[in-house]
Amino acid sequence: MSGPETTAEERFGHLFDLIGDPVVEIELVDQVPVVRAVNPAFEEVFGYDREAVLGESLNDFIVPGDASGESERFDRRTARGKHNTGIVTRETATGPRDFLYRGVPYDRDGGQYGFAIYTDITDQRRYERHMQVIHRLLRHDLRNDLQVVLAAADQVTERAGTPVVAELGETIATHARQLLSSGEETRTVERVLMDDHEPEPTDVAALARSVVAAADATHDATVVASLPDSLSAQGVPWLRDALAALVENGAVHGGEEPTIEVSVREGWNRVAVEVADDGPGIPRPVRAPVFEDRDITQLRHNTGVGLWLARWVAEACGGHLGYERGDGWTRVRLWLRPAEPEADRPNEDG
Repeated sequence: MSGPETTAEERFGHLFDLIGDPVVEIELVDQVPVVRAVNPAFEEVFGYDREAVLGESLNDFIVPGDASGESERFDRRTARGKHNTGIVTRETATGPRDFLYRGVPYDRDGGQYGFAIYTDITDQRRYERHMQVIHRLLRHDLRNDLQVVLAAADQVTERAGTPVVAELGETIATHARQLLSSGEETRTVERVLMDDHEPEPTDVAALARSVVAAADATHDATVVASLPDSLSAQGVPWLRDALAALVENGAVHGGEEPTIEVSVREGWNRVAVEVADDGPGIPRPVRAPVFEDRDITQLRHNTGVGLWLARWVAEACGGHLGYERGDGWTRVRLWLRPAEPEADRPNEDG
């Protein structure tokens, strides 16, 4: 060996100093969290020198006045040896920021100690709030305005004095309906990205069957299904929306008389839910960002939104989205985890 082995205390000391999240070691003295040590990340993020906070109450430096009750609850839990977790707002030298807080209590030499770990999520929280506001405002305003446009377009078509004017009215109405459909998909995308749902066993064969039945009634396309009686995979509540969006893409962008094939099968310890159409394929500016993580240069109506919805739903299910073009067919596949891991399935030979 080239040298003596480091002790666990030394190794954890390196972790304490080098970890990117602010960490504070506190001792509870009469229920007050007194700072005993801080790491360099604390000094950088909170903006307080080590010497300024050592031996002082941590709450006096970083807890806003209106959050004193919250911090006192955390301190009482620490005194009882309980872990703490929460999203909190804490003061820094440059203003308040949002953190994911984790408190880890421990006893030493008869005293009550703990580590307070802060992960800065300010930018993430701000982005989420901005996205929620933008989605809701745009969705509300867009839906209302498009309803007006659609009603006006229908009147133009009905009262048109020439075929040319009637055709213009129909064109306006068609695009207004497409935008309305995109707005609904955008609302679903918001729920997928903002809500937190654990995947659970879902009969994707039954789900696909219901989507095919609805497509037969609403789309001017031939929809062919190749489905087992039942096949389960890990799914989230929006899986049906994603599959319906892919079928709609096929109906809108398929051949002159669109044909869509929907199938569900097992393969490579995954469940593949596939939608194929006989159209010319997905344009590269739309396809590359979704399937190849290229920069977004263009989104085209429902195609772009529907594909993103399908991708994010697949990822929420713990799977991924695949694309294949060949033999005159465009195939998009949702690869999902099976309801039961392969190791847990019954042995058919047994």
